[in-house]
Parts: sequence; C-alpha cells; structure tokens
Amino acid sequence: MKFSIIINAHNAEDTLFKCLDAIMSIDYPKEDYEIMIIDNGSTDRTFRISANYNIRLIGSRKYLKNSDSMLIGAKNSKYDNLLFIDQRTIVKKDILRKLEEINYSPLISGELNIDKYRSGHDTFMYLISSRLYSPHFPQSGFAKELWITKKNFKKVSKNKALLYIEKDFFMKLYGSGFDFNNGNDDLFRKIIFDQNQRLLSHTDINVVFIGELKVKTNRDIVENGYKWGKKHLSSFNVFSFLYYMIHVAILTIIVMYTSIALVVLLAIYVSFLAYLSKSKKDFWTLVMVAPGEIIRFYSGTIKYITNKP
Repeated sequence: MKFSIIINAHNAEDTLFKCLDAIMSIDYPKEDYEIMIIDNGSTDRTFRISANYNIRLIGSRKYLKNSDSMLIGAKNSKYDNLLFIDQRTIVKKDILRKLEEINYSPLISGELNIDKYRSGHDTFMYLISSRLYSPHFPQSGFAKELWITKKNFKKVSKNKALLYIEKDFFMKLYGSGFDFNNGNDDLFRKIIFDQNQRLLSHTDINVVFIGELKVKTNRDIVENGYKWGKKHLSSFNVFSFLYYMIHVAILTIIVMYTSIALVVLLAIYVSFLAYLSKSKKDFWTLVMVAPGEIIRFYSGTIKYITNKP
C-alpha cells in the first residue's frame, strides 16, 4: 500500500517539530509514502520549520477553512490512501504498517494517550469526556475496535488527531461540503449518515495527542463557551433544553428554599464533582479548578445569548 501523509498546519510552531520528527521516523519503505504540509496562512515560523524537512510543502497566504486546506492536500497527493494528521499529533513508527494490517477506511485513532494531569483544565475536560462518552472513553478501557454508527454516534468521542481515508471517498465528501474545524463533527456525520459508511476507531492506531502546549487562557475558555452556545442554543435540542432547565431548577431552589438555598446548591455542586471524579486526586483538582472553568464557560454562553441576532 502507498500513502500520502498530509498535515494541515496553521500557526503550528509550538508542536510542529515533535509532529514532523515522529513522522520522519516512520518505519515503512520510503518509496511507498510521501509527506506533505499545507501551511494554512500561518503568521508564525510554521513555513520556516517545515522547510527544514525533506517533505513537500505547499503554502497559502490566507487562512482557509480546514476542509479547503485538506482539499489542496488531496488534490496534490500522489497516492490514493490519504492520512491526515493533526499538527499536535505524534504518531508511532509502525503507524503505516498498522493501517496496512487493519486495511479499513475511514478510520481514526482510538488511543490518544492524553496527559490527564497536565493542567487543571485538561483534568476537567478529561473527566467531563469520560462521563459524557461513558463507557467508550477512554477507548482503551472499552474495546480495541469501536465501530461508530448512526446508533452510537452521539455517545462516542470522535477525535481529529488522525484521519485515514481513501482519496475518491474524500473527494466525494468534499463535493457535498463539510466542516472539519475544531469541535465540529460535520465530516463524521456526513460519512455515517449521508454516505451510510461506518467509521472505525482503533486502539492499534496509537498516537500521542499533545494538544496545545500553552494551557488554555481565560479568554480561550470564554470563547469555547460562546462557540458552544452558537452551536447548541440557536435551536431547540437536548442541550438547549438542559441548559435552560438547569436555570429553572436553580431559581426554583432559591425561591422555595430561600433560607437553605446556598447549602442545597453547594451540596448539589459537590455531588456533581464527586460524580465526575475517579479518585481523590481528581476530586481535589476539580475543587480547585471547576469553579473558574464553569464560570468562564458559562459567561461565554451568556455572551452568545445577549449578542445573537
């Protein structure tokens, strides 16, 4: 099998060295794969870093949607098997041999080896995901192969650290349009619902997703809250229903149990943290970081509600 490895890079200087060093160390016949970087309108040292490696480099002066940048890579690829790798992903040496053994696409990585305790924010998000996508997250504790279908689509975490897909199928998906920006499942939804194709998440495709090296700032978390509000509060759905019902529940407790409202709300909050936690370390980490995380994210949703048309 022959592969085209494509990295869509935008302001990737913090992680690109590690990403490219890992890719350059892949154990596979050199004549059977190519490495290509699409420098997607970067304003940092991404282009200069990429130029130091023996790879194909295509630059775009303006920032493109991820789907458009991926299309550039697909159109310029030599081979039919496309492997899109996120700029924050470190692959293992046997990645191409594993893909050859599994011999199925479309496919994503089932093991990200995320550092749960890198920061309080990372701990908070990891524990939220482990409850939201239970029992499938982390996948290593569930099954080697996880077939993502229409039935379990909303119950499974779909990461974008790596995507293996055939060129013809990718071009077909692009023709119908999709969004592959952070936090958007649109491409996976089109694969499964529009094309009636199963998506395979496999733990043998074992990578290290280092994420952003800079810990999320307060502004980043507020912005995430705004994006979440834009996605889920613009129409009636299960998320918008729960969002507003939580407000109703809090107001009801305050009105009906005014004298002990603070105690009741505190007890509910502590119970919530205990529910998320899997150890004492988790719990005390959440005690320290959860209030700030929740307040900043919530302020982002309020920002969306007060500014939406």
